[in-house]
Amino acid sequence: MLVRQTKDKNTAKRLLRGAFVLALLCSCSSAETDASNPSVTTSDPSVTTSSGSTQTSASTGASVTQASTGATSTQTSAGTSGTQTVTGTSGTQASTGTGGTQTVTGAGGAGTSGTQTGETSVGTGGGQTDVGAGGSETTSTGDSTTTTGSGGTDTGPDDDVIVFLAGDNVNANGPLGTVVENLSFSGGGHILVRPETITSEPNTKHPVAIWGPGGGSSPDYYMQLLTRMASHGFVVVAIRESTGDSVLMSAAIDWLEEQNGDSNSPMYDRLILHRVGVFGHSMGGLSSEATALVDDRVSTALLDNSGSFSHDALVDLTIPVGIIYGETGQEKDNAKGDFNNPANQGPCWLSMMKGGGHGSGPWDGAGANVAWMRWHLGGENFRKDAFISAGGDYTTGIWVTEFKNWEGWKNWNE
Repeated sequence: MLVRQTKDKNTAKRLLRGAFVLALLCSCSSAETDASNPSVTTSDPSVTTSSGSTQTSASTGASVTQASTGATSTQTSAGTSGTQTVTGTSGTQASTGTGGTQTVTGAGGAGTSGTQTGETSVGTGGGQTDVGAGGSETTSTGDSTTTTGSGGTDTGPDDDVIVFLAGDNVNANGPLGTVVENLSFSGGGHILVRPETITSEPNTKHPVAIWGPGGGSSPDYYMQLLTRMASHGFVVVAIRESTGDSVLMSAAIDWLEEQNGDSNSPMYDRLILHRVGVFGHSMGGLSSEATALVDDRVSTALLDNSGSFSHDALVDLTIPVGIIYGETGQEKDNAKGDFNNPANQGPCWLSMMKGGGHGSGPWDGAGANVAWMRWHLGGENFRKDAFISAGGDYTTGIWVTEFKNWEGWKNWNE
């Protein structure tokens, strides 16, 4: 299905205050009182945290296995035109976490992690122990068959451009083979993760996303998520480090613009660069907020286990912003504070993963990351219900969700 764009993107620029940037470099574990918002309520009547989950993530993203057990919760759905809160369902449920075939029987376990600004790994040792809720999952790299999913039509700077997407199951790798390249711009250390074969279809281009790793973590630590994104058709640049500012993420978009204009590049004239997604874990989420504030090429941001200390990073944004946090994650007060700021103008989405810790978003929430970007960058508007409707994939089960300011908002192709 191809859909046409009537681009309706308002972006705002605001330079971050020096005090705010300094705050981004402080530990996420610092205690802050969550700003209250009487129009937003959250209820979670039955949550029991079980023993922690264990996940092993191969750097190729080819095989991931994880397991957890959890609790049973009761679903409560309530909403007004401005705000809605949805909590989980009871019993066993197919989850939209990271699995190809994943079953969840409640909440997962909370793992261990470092601080937001200083983690050298999100878990311990070679295995990831700070995962959120999850079930039994096996993820493969897919087969050699390429299926083009329902993208959109881009009537921005390039008329009648079709968004290239592959497959449709966000809970598993897509059908595309992927390649990883080391990049040397702005001091190097970045990686490019893209489909092995860039489309040559007429008037067809790939969506673009920029990833920010957690503080002290290298980008290849997140290969499970990055490979899945690329196997669905996205071209992803993961910056070498996240410092809470926009410098490297904007430089990554600049580099992609150079590639898009270079006739010797395999990506020549095949990238959509006026509608870019930024997302990241922990400090990478703060860099995403900062980039969205100052770079008008950014059209959506998704924060995994993150949130600003001053709770005002979303005030000047009108683009859609999503935040995932773990029930036991040290970032939860900052995530809630960002969402609950009554001065926020743009569409906001916030979801807690039951049993999740500081690493829940990039691993157990990988499917949500892919779905969010397929919705906002790829124009798959049917995915809206998964995020902001009662009974949606990311409003039930392990997901405790709130959202606001979506009235009247339309995607670029609506």
